[in-house]
Amino acid sequence: MSVASIEMPSPISPHLDRVVDIPSSRFHLQAVGRHGNESNRPFEGNLPPQESMNAQRSIEDDRSNEPRPNIKPLALVPFPQKSITERAKAGAIVLNRYRIEYKNDWDFPASILYSQGQIQKALEKEIPINLVIPAFPFKSSNRSKKVLGPLPDEAERLSLLHLNGLCLAMKDATNSDTFLTIVSDGITYNDILGVSDQEVWRYGQELRRMAEQNGCHYIRFSRICDLVGAEHESDKLNEELYLQKVSEYRSLLEENTPRGFDVLDAISNDPDISRTYKGYKKFLMSERDNRTNRSRSQTERENGSIAKAMIVRGKAFTQTLKARYPDFVRLSIHPSNDTNKVSITMLPQENEIVMTPWHGAVVRGADGSVSMSHAILVPAMTHDIIYADGRPSYFRERSDVFNWPSMEVTFEYLYPCGIMIKPANPSSAYPLSMVDMQKIRTLAMTCSPIVLRGFSNTKDRRTFIAKAYDLGPVLPWKSGVIQEVKDESNNDPESNSVVSAEAMPMHYDGMFKIITVKDERTGKEKKVSDTPHFQYFVSQSAAQPGDGYTLFASSDLFARYLPQAYNINKLEKIKWTCHSHGFFDHVMEDIPLVVRHPTRNSPCIRWHQPWPKWRTSYGFADISIDNGSQSLIPLVDSLLFDRRVCLRFSWQEGDILVSDNFAMLHTRTSFSTDYPRELWRIHTA
Repeated sequence: MSVASIEMPSPISPHLDRVVDIPSSRFHLQAVGRHGNESNRPFEGNLPPQESMNAQRSIEDDRSNEPRPNIKPLALVPFPQKSITERAKAGAIVLNRYRIEYKNDWDFPASILYSQGQIQKALEKEIPINLVIPAFPFKSSNRSKKVLGPLPDEAERLSLLHLNGLCLAMKDATNSDTFLTIVSDGITYNDILGVSDQEVWRYGQELRRMAEQNGCHYIRFSRICDLVGAEHESDKLNEELYLQKVSEYRSLLEENTPRGFDVLDAISNDPDISRTYKGYKKFLMSERDNRTNRSRSQTERENGSIAKAMIVRGKAFTQTLKARYPDFVRLSIHPSNDTNKVSITMLPQENEIVMTPWHGAVVRGADGSVSMSHAILVPAMTHDIIYADGRPSYFRERSDVFNWPSMEVTFEYLYPCGIMIKPANPSSAYPLSMVDMQKIRTLAMTCSPIVLRGFSNTKDRRTFIAKAYDLGPVLPWKSGVIQEVKDESNNDPESNSVVSAEAMPMHYDGMFKIITVKDERTGKEKKVSDTPHFQYFVSQSAAQPGDGYTLFASSDLFARYLPQAYNINKLEKIKWTCHSHGFFDHVMEDIPLVVRHPTRNSPCIRWHQPWPKWRTSYGFADISIDNGSQSLIPLVDSLLFDRRVCLRFSWQEGDILVSDNFAMLHTRTSFSTDYPRELWRIHTA
């Protein structure tokens, strides 16, 4: 059973607790022992270590040599299971959050209610939940103004990661594998729009390669030939055979046009089709504006005819899709009133009007923000074209932080947050001493976490410490500059869970680094967290693949995806209390849920995930809201683990990572002691 089935006091959020994507879809809690395979561990977060010179207890340098009492770990308290109906509703809330017109978790349109019933049927049958979406036909035919080329680029990569995240979020919430089938509708429309069949094939092939390369294991692909009962299924096709058969596929598709379908009548009387028709005409104005020697009236007549032809072909495609996937949850890229399909966003973007990945280009701001634009509108004076695999891929705002003299490096944006920096030539392996840590610091304040991978001398203690001082003033631990985070195999329930292999709660570092200050309002003394600005890590040894993740939740993305009823201005008024037990045994009261970033003044979330007894063999933690509804607790938890907010980072030995501890929260998953995982961590101001 997955921890996604935990019962919480309020239905405001379905996610409650999260599980990490591993091959097994079911998790079992063991009443004894903390070590073993991830598949029998609950999801975890990262309780702050003994991070304070003021903390009540600390780990001394020689503690590992002290004799250990033979104490059995605390038995984990069983947690209640969720019913199938509750799991189906949780899945429906996830789907609702990905909608184009999402407002609040509890605002279910008819399409979500219909989908909830489909999800419940799958759960009752104990089969995977299946989603289907017609999408990714081909790149826009207007190559001179709208897109960067005929093949998938950063826009498609980001979209695939976003959609794979939807599947994983559904799995988290329902404890059931969830798959999305993408049906390319390219040959439905390409001949009408003047795109060759060869371009459709090559676009689809590159999209499949991209999905595999980026680990999108919950996405499947289908072509129209798979829908119409053609002789050859798509996985048996090559380009030559595909091009021979395309006309046959279209003919089979057109046979599914509803008998007596009148496109003019449908445009006049069906609000959904009328909306689609107007959308097509608007789309064609930009799609075909590279055609010359046509008057405006002639262009409008042609566009109207093309739009009608697209509706007729689209109607046949819709009927074919329904017949092929009758029990799949139907998704759509278009806003729609149809009660049988859910209109979703294809990728995260800050556009007022959402754009699909094949109709524009990704534009990255220097702060990591994502927008979509027609390529011709991106100013060359302020933005660079970034290449991938030798092809133009996206635009990036020009900034000195991307200029690394004497080193050729690549910057890859992680999803949903973070940047990985690597030597462009893997054989270069530039030493860590060459890295400008002030540029890393600047990047980390807007794009955390920043990962250096493929650099040399990263595990060297002297080099690692020296670069920490380049990053900022070092804030030492009780035991020294570095805290070594590794499993010490200590079964004492009063010991520090940080140095165990156990899962830990989402938090910010400094939660238990306590100082006493005078309350400006009451004049009384109170305890507050003394929060370091940056975390600086090196991986001395990594867990096995699929194990020992560190999760980073972005405050910026948290604020972006809040429901309308709980905007960030409302949350800034909220205070909460943490009562921790075990190693960190004290009460923190009047903690603000939102603080302002010391440099950017952006809202930053302050939180410690509730950590009940059944989750840990060590100290547990109770959380309460001081001045608001307790239903905020599961809402905050669910958004911090939302796949659009939270990066699941898998370490490799030698990785360097810097994270802004104000802008981000973090946690870790449990790991097997068969593969010792050791991180060194330094805090800086």
